[in-house]
Amino acid sequence: MYTAKRVNFKLIVTFGWRPFLFFLLYSFTIFALYEWLNWRFLPIPFVPVGVIGTAVAFYVGFKNNSSYERLWEARRIWGSIVNASRSWAIMVLDYPSLKNAAGDWTAERLAETKHDLIYYHLAYITALRVQLRQRTVWQQHHDIAHAIVERISAFKQCGLDKELSRFLDPAEIERLIRYQNPATQLVRRQSEELNRLREVGLLSSFHHVEMERLLVELYNQQGACERIKSFPFPRQYAFFSYVFVWLFLLVLPFGLLSELVKASPQYAWLMVPIYVIIAWMFNTMEIVGDTSENPFENSLNDVPLTAICRNIEIDLREMLGETNIPKRVEAVDNILM
Repeated sequence: MYTAKRVNFKLIVTFGWRPFLFFLLYSFTIFALYEWLNWRFLPIPFVPVGVIGTAVAFYVGFKNNSSYERLWEARRIWGSIVNASRSWAIMVLDYPSLKNAAGDWTAERLAETKHDLIYYHLAYITALRVQLRQRTVWQQHHDIAHAIVERISAFKQCGLDKELSRFLDPAEIERLIRYQNPATQLVRRQSEELNRLREVGLLSSFHHVEMERLLVELYNQQGACERIKSFPFPRQYAFFSYVFVWLFLLVLPFGLLSELVKASPQYAWLMVPIYVIIAWMFNTMEIVGDTSENPFENSLNDVPLTAICRNIEIDLREMLGETNIPKRVEAVDNILM
């Protein structure tokens, strides 16, 4: 996620210098053919070009609105996961009690069990984050956005086993990584632990139902994330938006040339700067939509999953009374991941 109020000019150049150079050379070539080789047939009426431009603007606007909806929905989902995580922590810490416990349970053993349940949850959100950031076939457009993040060493994503090593023992990690969906198995593991606590009398039936309901809510939010991840922005909209934008940009200089020549032949050269500005704007709108449609790619415009998971970890470990708490994730070069 880009955090600065204004986009850095260097970043704009990184994304835009190749199209800008193409637009400049393309428009200058058309002007040169008209002015120096006397190709007077090049100008075309601007009315059809304007109609195409209007249609393209509506189409790109629809696509960008839909892309933003996907991005904002992803952020809302993770906001719900944050709330559920805090709720899970207070339930784990407050609901289990030794009052009706059977067997040889002690306060120390119960505290260890609570610690394990919270660490299982931290492992769960970590596994979900790693799984969501695995790149898929259709999510490889604009690798520049991905490469910018990859160059920042602090944002390089490690393997799942290394990420989980902060919360689970090696044997548990070895068991989990064999599954295709480790995050799902971690919630299942927490449910098993709740059943054990209920059977030995540490957890009342009412509290058990409440905590199981929260685990189901986590599954719901996980499923919503997986829906966005596994179902791409419809290709018929994304691809043809790209096609229509470039079709408009390729015919635009001929229409602009027609209008400027009508005003005065000496203004024909103005077609070049005017075209470059308009073409850059339309191309930028297209790029903004493309880089926003997949919010879980460890890319420039992603939902900042690493920062969100770290904030959850800080909150839950402080609830446990721990003092060796990691720092919050800070933005690097105005990028927060």
